[in-house]
Parts: sequence; C-alpha cells; structure tokens
Amino acid sequence: MNRTTFLLSLVSIVAIGLQTSRADWPRFLGPNGNGIIAQDDAFNADWTSKPPKALWSRQVGIGCSSFAIAGEKVFTLGNQNNEDTVWCFDRESGKVIWKYTYDEPKGAKYYTGGTSSTPTIDGDRVYTVSKQGKLFCFDINSGEVLWQKDYSDDFGGKRQSWGWAASPVVYGELLLTDPGSKNGSLVALNKLNGEKVWAAGEEEAGYSTPVIYQRDGTDYAAVFHKKALAAYDLQNPGDPVFRFPWRTSYGVNATNPHYLNGKFYLGSGYGQGYAVIDITQPEPEIIHRDRERGLKVQTSLRIGDRVIAHYGGDGKPGDLVSIDFESGKTHWEYDVTGDLGNPIAIGDKILVLTDSGHVILGEDAGNEFKELGRHHALLGTSWAPPAYADGKLYIRNNRGKTVCLDVSR
Repeated sequence: MNRTTFLLSLVSIVAIGLQTSRADWPRFLGPNGNGIIAQDDAFNADWTSKPPKALWSRQVGIGCSSFAIAGEKVFTLGNQNNEDTVWCFDRESGKVIWKYTYDEPKGAKYYTGGTSSTPTIDGDRVYTVSKQGKLFCFDINSGEVLWQKDYSDDFGGKRQSWGWAASPVVYGELLLTDPGSKNGSLVALNKLNGEKVWAAGEEEAGYSTPVIYQRDGTDYAAVFHKKALAAYDLQNPGDPVFRFPWRTSYGVNATNPHYLNGKFYLGSGYGQGYAVIDITQPEPEIIHRDRERGLKVQTSLRIGDRVIAHYGGDGKPGDLVSIDFESGKTHWEYDVTGDLGNPIAIGDKILVLTDSGHVILGEDAGNEFKELGRHHALLGTSWAPPAYADGKLYIRNNRGKTVCLDVSR
C-alpha cells in the first residue's frame, strides 16, 4: 500500500455518530470510534528535530480509562481509596476545571484494578460508566449530574468478573449502552433524560465498546459480547441479525472488531487469536484465522484493506503486525518494546503506546513499518489507548499517572 492509497483509504472511512471538529477526540478511539483521524497540520512527525515534550502531568487514580477531548476540556476516570473520580482538565495547562467523586471498589482482580471505560462527549454533555455499572450524564461545563442510571437495578444487567468496561456510544438522539441483561444486552436510552427507548438481545456483557457500521444502507451496532460477536439493526432493533460464537477463557472479549465488505475481524487473547468471518452467509463462516496472534486488551486499526495491531499479551512479547483483511497475508512485522500496545493513526502516521510506556511513531511503507521516532514517556504498565487532539497526545499508565505530550509543529 503506497502513501496515496493509504490517504484515500482514510478518506473513504464512513463517519457515523458524533459530528465534531477535527481538533476533537470526543470518545473512545476518537471521533469515529476507530482510532483514526485525517491528516492534521498541527501534528509534528519530525521527532529528531523536535521530540515530544511533556506539557503537564497529573495523578488521576488507578485504571485504564482513556481520554475524551472537546474544545478546551479533556476527560478521564480513575479510582483512589475505593472511590471513582471523573476528571475534567484544561487541556493546555492540566488545571482541574471540575471533578466528581463517588464510591466504587477498586476491583483489583489479577491486575491493578480501577476504572475501565472511557468518557463520551456529545455537545454539552459527558457520559461515563463505572465498573459497577453506574451510568452518569454530566453537564460538560459545570460537572452537574443531569441524570444517572444503574445497569443492575435499572436494566437487570449482570456484572462480569472485571466489571463493565464498554464506553457509551452516541447514535443520533440515542445513547447505546451494554448492560448485558437477559432482557436487553444492548439498551438504547434517550440521551437527554436517560429513559429507555428500546432493548435488544439477551447476551452477557463483554468488555468491548459497541461498533457502529453500515451495510446496504442500514446502520448496525456490532457488540462483542462475553460469548459471541452479534449485530443489531439500529432502525429495527430486535434479535441479532447475526451471531458468531466466540468463547474465551474467563469471558474476556475486550478488543474492537472491524467491518469491511460483509466481513468482520475479531480477536481475543488466551489462545483464541484472531479470525475474519463472512457474515453474508446464513451462518457466519471463518475465512482465515491465526491463534498465535492474540489481542488480550489492546485495540487495533483497520486502514483500508489492512489490519494493524500489536499482538501479544499474557507475558508473551508481541510484534506490531500488518495483515491483509481479506486473505490474512502478512505485509510486515515489526519488533516493538513491550508485550502489547494500542495504535492510533493520524493521517498516514501511526502512533503506538506500548504497555512499557513507550510511544512509537512510524508509517506503513507497504512491505515494512518505517519507524520515525520513539519516546519513553511513562513508567509502569500502560493499557489505555492514547488520545490525540490538536498537536497534543494524552497517555496514562494503569497506576494513574497521566501525561500530556506536546507533539505539535
């Protein structure tokens, strides 16, 4: 894939849901929920002449929540002393604009624990979900709670071992949530008042944020549940339009699936690896699969007909890999620091935050990954995907250290 094809692929990506300015990153994995934004003139790709520089750092509490950014505000979540805090910072200075704290157990089961989901911004509102299923809607300017719900009490949701992790998704006038109830695994709420509009499915919740995609002019939400990938018609919600069983040890389906031309890419850890399935058949069928390439908690990118991911986890060092979506052919493999990492794309540049706290900058050069620079920005394990807006990169580790890096021209 050459540079021109790469850029055309970015232009062709369908943006569904939030409509925001180019400078914003208003939800998990950016404005389109895929970790990709178009070329940004504010971004500096010459790290030799001007390496990244820390503008500010804060301690936000334990967790692996990422960031949501709109205007001059940046939001994240963290847990300290068995309390969650929703933080609103000034994105230039790191000054606290407002915060909201509530009781919530840390839930440190086999890892540091703390918050998992990422805030979602829509206009003058911010939505957050806790591991215990507390759903809040805040006024973006004041931090006032406009309404709140409880996944268990209000929707009959069943909490999984590591709590709820899916971030809310705005779809038009609806807020899509994943409480994982027998009476509605996917629940759509009125985003203004929190009232339930409809519910669909009966799957237990996974840990992956719903992905909105289009097929034949219809909008669907694909949800990676505890035991299956399923999709729901957003115009006529009801039983899933397809369901593909996918069971993982401990029920950990936590990564983001990708749709392309009637096919889905999905992946997990614990020996499951990844698969690409054809959903145009009455029963979805596997086209190709590799159990050695696992995605435990990390996200991946689909850029045109390529999937780019830092495979690894479970103490096994992994590589940054580009594969062909349709065939599974490996275009390139690149050894990076750390066991796993989360990539994002800014124009034709790729940034990877590894769990060792390294930020690696490079580009897909067709048959190889061309590294352009790296910066060791954090100590300690880092699982949260990075977030970018207007020349600034926001990263954190699981212990709660948050850093704003200047990566501007």
